Amino acid sequence: MEIIVRIKDESGESIAESQREREVPYIGEIEEQGFRTAFHELETAILEERKVASDEVVSEYLEHMSKKKRQKTRDTTTK
Repeated sequence: MEIIVRIKDESGESIAESQREREVPYIGEIEEQGFRTAFHELETAILEERKVASDEVVSEYLEHMSKKKRQKTRDTTTK
């Protein structure tokens, strides 16, 4: 499984991105483990990786915005 979370600016340029990969149960494993167990494993993997990816991209986005604000403040004070 691969989860990609991306935040883009107005022009479509990516300014923050997080990509996560994780193994999930294969068809053979689902048959061996049973559907409920395999589905629980799949659901848990998705929720955990989505949370990590979201947290990472939000942190990166806030850092990007903070740098832009500092740069804008510097630009206005030097004029």
